[in-house]
Amino acid sequence: MEYIQGSDFKLYDTVVTLGKFDGLHLGHKELIDEVLKTGGLTKVLFTFEVNPFGILFEQDMKVIDTNEERKLLAKKFGLDYMINFPFTKDVIDTDANDFIEKIIHNKLGAKKLVVGTDFRFGKGRLGDVTLLERRKADLGYELKVVEKKVMYGEEISSTRIRNLIGRGDIKIANELLGRAFSYSGEIIHGNHIGHTIGMPTINIKPEEYKLLPPYGVYTSDTELDGKIYRGITNIGVKPTISKNNAVGIETWLFGLNEDVYGHFAKVKILDFIRPEMKFDSLDALKKQVDLDKNKAMTFK
Repeated sequence: MEYIQGSDFKLYDTVVTLGKFDGLHLGHKELIDEVLKTGGLTKVLFTFEVNPFGILFEQDMKVIDTNEERKLLAKKFGLDYMINFPFTKDVIDTDANDFIEKIIHNKLGAKKLVVGTDFRFGKGRLGDVTLLERRKADLGYELKVVEKKVMYGEEISSTRIRNLIGRGDIKIANELLGRAFSYSGEIIHGNHIGHTIGMPTINIKPEEYKLLPPYGVYTSDTELDGKIYRGITNIGVKPTISKNNAVGIETWLFGLNEDVYGHFAKVKILDFIRPEMKFDSLDALKKQVDLDKNKAMTFK
C-alpha cells in the first residue's frame, strides 16, 4: 500500500471509500471489503488527517487511533493507496459540489465510490449520499452506499466505541473494533520503580489527542520485537510513586527482562481489572500488583 500524506497527488480509474475512519472498526471493514472485491480499478481509502486541535472530531474530542496507528492498520487490508488528506480551513469551507468535482473526480479519478449512509462532506456538511447520487451521471462514477453494521442491537460507530472506551467497557469496544484498542510508540524511560520491586515495566507516552479509558489497571497483550507478552498496563498518573501527575501508559510484560528502551511496542488493552489507586507503601503496591497479575493470567 502506498501512503500519501497531503494533497499533491492525481490518480486515475479508482474505487474509493471515503470517511473519517476513526478506529477502523467492523463497520469500516465492510466499506473496505466492498472496495477490495471491485475488480479492474485501483483501490483507495481516502480520509482526513487526525487533527490534534480537534477541528475534525469536534472540540476536545479524542481519537481512537492516531494517524500513524491508522496507517499501520490500513496496511493490512490490501489496498493500493491510503490518502491522509489535510483538514485545513480551506477544505472545511469547500463547497460540497466543488469537493466532488475537484477532489473526488479530478484528483482521485473515481470510477466507483463506496460510502456509508451517514457520509457527510463539504462546507456545513451539506454534501451527502443524495448529492453523490445526483452527480454520478455527469461525472461518470458508480455509487455504492453501504448500510451501517449492527451489533448488540445498535449501529457500530466511532462515537459508540469512544463512549464504550471512555467508560471502561473495553471488551465490548474491542468486539466492535474487531481488534484490541491499543497504544503504540517508542519505549521511553520511566521512574524505574518497577525494577526495584521485581516488576520491570515499559513506558509509552500517549499522544495528547489519543483517547484514554478511565485511569486504572488493565489486562494487556504487547507486541514487541516479534513476540507477544501478556501483562498488566496502568493507564494514569501513578499516584503512589509519581509527583507530577503526567499521564502515562506503563506495562509490566510477564517474562521480559531485557533492556528495550527505544524499541517500538504496541500495547493492546484487553480488559479492565481495577481503578488506579494510591497505596501507603511500595510493599502494598507490590501485593496488589501480584493480585492483578493473577487476574491477567486467567483472562482469555
